[in-house]
Amino acid sequence: MECAIALQYLTMDSTSDAETCRVVDEVIAAIDASGLDYYVGPFETTVEGDFDSCMALLKTCLEAGAAAGCKESASYVKISWRPGGRVMSTDDKIGKYHPTDSEFSVRNIA
Repeated sequence: MECAIALQYLTMDSTSDAETCRVVDEVIAAIDASGLDYYVGPFETTVEGDFDSCMALLKTCLEAGAAAGCKESASYVKISWRPGGRVMSTDDKIGKYHPTDSEFSVRNIA
């Protein structure tokens, strides 16, 4: 895995928390449909994969929010990229804090 992104998708026109969650759920569904590994956190979702797939997914996420009815959004994105190499995975970074979570059952720290 040469790339990891952290995406925070913010609805700018939601009128309630329920509406915000509904739109964000649609964005997360698009992430899930991508087939890439991801971890949903309380403020952002981390996605891991190859660079091109991660960059394409960013556009897909914005489009998913718009398709869900969000007329204006803001996104904060962090990108870790090591061309031809391996970036630290979510498991590498926080797996030790989630020892009973099956997502983190295999340690791949290099």
